[in-house]
Amino acid sequence: MAPFLKRLDALLSTARERDLITEDSSSAVMELAREKERSHGLLNLTSVLGRLGALVAILGIILVVSANWAEISDGVKIAGLLTLLVLCHAAGFWLSSPDRDMPRSAEGLHFVGAGLVLAGIGLIAQIYNLNERPPNGVLLWLVAIVPLAVLLRSPSISLMSIFALLLWAHMEGAFPDSPLRMPRYQFTSHLVMEMNMGAAMVGLSPLLRRHEPEIARLLRVVGGVLLFASLYLMTFFRHFSDVESEGSVILQLGSFALGLAGLFIGRDALAPESSWYRHRLILLLSSVLFLGLAALAADMGWLPRGANLQFFNFGRNQTFDYAAILISLGAWFLWFVLAIWCVGFGTRSGRKGYLNAGVLGVGVGVLTLFFDLIGSLQSTGLTFLLGGLALLATGWGVERWRRRMLDAMGAKN
Repeated sequence: MAPFLKRLDALLSTARERDLITEDSSSAVMELAREKERSHGLLNLTSVLGRLGALVAILGIILVVSANWAEISDGVKIAGLLTLLVLCHAAGFWLSSPDRDMPRSAEGLHFVGAGLVLAGIGLIAQIYNLNERPPNGVLLWLVAIVPLAVLLRSPSISLMSIFALLLWAHMEGAFPDSPLRMPRYQFTSHLVMEMNMGAAMVGLSPLLRRHEPEIARLLRVVGGVLLFASLYLMTFFRHFSDVESEGSVILQLGSFALGLAGLFIGRDALAPESSWYRHRLILLLSSVLFLGLAALAADMGWLPRGANLQFFNFGRNQTFDYAAILISLGAWFLWFVLAIWCVGFGTRSGRKGYLNAGVLGVGVGVLTLFFDLIGSLQSTGLTFLLGGLALLATGWGVERWRRRMLDAMGAKN
């Protein structure tokens, strides 16, 4: 029996014991649920086989075209791509009509059509030798699909637009002749830009919550992933910090302003369940942005780096300056505070996703710190033995903490 049917059977049994429903009504509801479950399974199987068949057919077309690519004229290549593009969007609109009502399939076709725009740009660039500046092709792709995301209100094309925006920013920042070229070989510049863009998405997502809930959820999830992944990498700042004063910081400062603006605009809509948690969240995310700005300033040579300190790390000596150490420590502090914020907010609002993310953040932080700092301790078997036991104890304690929180949330509901 499927999990849903098991839960429904248990619920109906409880309802019969409390005389809330008769035996005949219970049997009728259960039979209806079984019919729906069977039809749902058939529809899923049909959908999977249909998509698999479409994928195989597309791969076949690609292989046939690839085998005869040199013999196909340029005009036929362009006409074929435009035909595929039009057919994808036309079929998407046809499936989304009220008579057919297949929004997921329609969205998938529109997503393929948006991807074909990039393929078309690449095809034209190849035919007419326009490969001198690849960032321009990605920018043209971004400009072409953003209107689609807005008009179709498509979460998948919105995700593609976010990817195109980030890809263009990184490619433009790394292109040698670009006026926006970031300092060469400087990882911090790219990391700070990701961090700022993530904060902007998190801040702006609540504004779409009422009218476009799916796109709002997409912005919140993608922004949160970018923000937390960037903050996690920033904890290793002392390992990749590299002073490089030549290069533009327009993209970094522009994204920093966008991040602060997003947090300011969405300040009243973030964490609506509790003003206390909302104010702390805005303060924490703003602190993350300023920490990234400090890291950028240190690598650009605008902040004094301070004296060098030497550490023994996994059999060799490593030298870090005060600026790199302080920024790494600041990133670790904000990492743990944000994880604890997620635990508190998840418990307060009844959102298990935040609770699990916060507990995972604490566990990942403890595990990473152990391996990051073990090299500066006595490198012996006893150290690893004690450290391993400490990690096991930490994992056990974190899981018990998470389960207690979940039990408390269940009791509260």
